[in-house]
Amino acid sequence: MAVLGGWNIDEMKPCNLPQKAQSAFTAITGGLVGAEYQPVLYVGSQIVNGVNYCILAVQTLMTQNAEKRLVKMVINVSSSGAISLVSVSGISI
Repeated sequence: MAVLGGWNIDEMKPCNLPQKAQSAFTAITGGLVGAEYQPVLYVGSQIVNGVNYCILAVQTLMTQNAEKRLVKMVINVSSSGAISLVSVSGISI
């Protein structure tokens, strides 16, 4: 639904994530409630206490109007294999 003065997110094709990033993305997003996420750009990885993966995704809120926005997700896979969501932040355009 178009919002006066707001951006409409065009349909974006899902991207293929590297296998380890895909596993982390699936594990994290499978447990989130209230929104669905579709990866559209794999930004890269960062070696920290394990590895951080940065992914741009289309977030679709599970509301009556199914509002969409572009978000940056950072997912950490620790050196012990634990997966955690570091951040989800909207991208201002």
